[in-house]
Amino acid sequence: MFGASKDLVFTPGEWQLNFNYRGAKGTDHYSGTQFQYARQANNNYVRNTQQLYDFGGSYTFTERFTLSGGIPVVNATWSIPEPSSPPIGPRREQNSSGLGDITGVGRFWMLSPAKHPRGNFSLGLGFKAPTGKYDVEDAYPDLGNPPTPDPDGDGADYTNKAVDQSIQPGDGGWGIIFDMQGYKQTKHVTFYGSGTYLVNPRDTNGTPSIIVGLGFAGNPAFADLLENSVPDQYMARAGAAFPVGKSPLTLNLGFRIEGLPRYDLIGDSHGWRRPGYETFLEPGFLFTFGRSTWSIYVPIGLLENRRPNPYTGNPGDATFPDYMILAGYSYSFPARGAGLEKPTARPPAPPGGGAPPTVPGGPPGAGAAAEGTTAGSATLDGAAATDGATAGDDLLFAEPPCPMAPGQTTPRS
Repeated sequence: MFGASKDLVFTPGEWQLNFNYRGAKGTDHYSGTQFQYARQANNNYVRNTQQLYDFGGSYTFTERFTLSGGIPVVNATWSIPEPSSPPIGPRREQNSSGLGDITGVGRFWMLSPAKHPRGNFSLGLGFKAPTGKYDVEDAYPDLGNPPTPDPDGDGADYTNKAVDQSIQPGDGGWGIIFDMQGYKQTKHVTFYGSGTYLVNPRDTNGTPSIIVGLGFAGNPAFADLLENSVPDQYMARAGAAFPVGKSPLTLNLGFRIEGLPRYDLIGDSHGWRRPGYETFLEPGFLFTFGRSTWSIYVPIGLLENRRPNPYTGNPGDATFPDYMILAGYSYSFPARGAGLEKPTARPPAPPGGGAPPTVPGGPPGAGAAAEGTTAGSATLDGAAATDGATAGDDLLFAEPPCPMAPGQTTPRS
């Protein structure tokens, strides 16, 4: 792991299996960088909870080339009071779980590890396969006046509809993953950095957006937002690792950013998406014993920004997590004939896993935002936009090791 040894080597024929967990909950709404105080005061905010379990592995073919893959499993919920305008109603919840989008990435170290053991960088190229469901449905009512009949007598008529984009396990598109990692060792500290960009060429995936689900499909202001988009996603991190004496413990402190762009690199960017990003201070630690490594990182939110919608420039709002929990475990199997002795330390995959970042439901952002509304008007989720911004609910978050799923990057609602 970074900072664990003076010499970093790569052993051809070595396998590594890893398990990573990512958990986050978002309730704080932002439009641009402005916090929406009224949503908290009126108790009509979206609550977006996401858990991502990533099972991955990698194989070192040569001292410079490694192939890795990840299989994510998503468990997420999205809820909002209905009705969301006073008098506030009970909270209605949408749920989703299942297999996410599988990824595979090949990485090549650009310098010879044998000649440059104390500093190197790699370039990676991979794919994201649309193995996760992108049209999961759950029963929940429309916002506003509930239609009749009302069989439960609770003022809400439940029907099966597509859940919010941010909690869909997949996004429905094939993706191209670009990846970069690097490190530089000094006597007492190792500096590291990594970045991943997921290119999603598909425009929309045909799944009705939360606008349709909440009963706003007839509003002409939302006419071009009735299907979920298949957006690009990105994640980058940089920091320093500090070994604690000769112990197996390494402390890390870094910077992290996760987000979803307004416009995709390839193809159009129509449909419903929540562009934006969140930056984090990322403290954590690694504990290495023999061939096992445990890691825990707790990224703490610094800056949240829900950017305007593509094409129209209309503002929206989204929920962002105050912090995330990233935990991981990895075990390295020696190359055939190498024995089970303690291995020489080697640079690890970015905290949280080995495959590129992916997020359920697509982009950062997990709620719905009212597109085209202005201050003081009703938001898409039925709440009053009294903070001088339009409505909407989004959340952003992404994981270095597993490719970003539609809603797992940081902007959500």
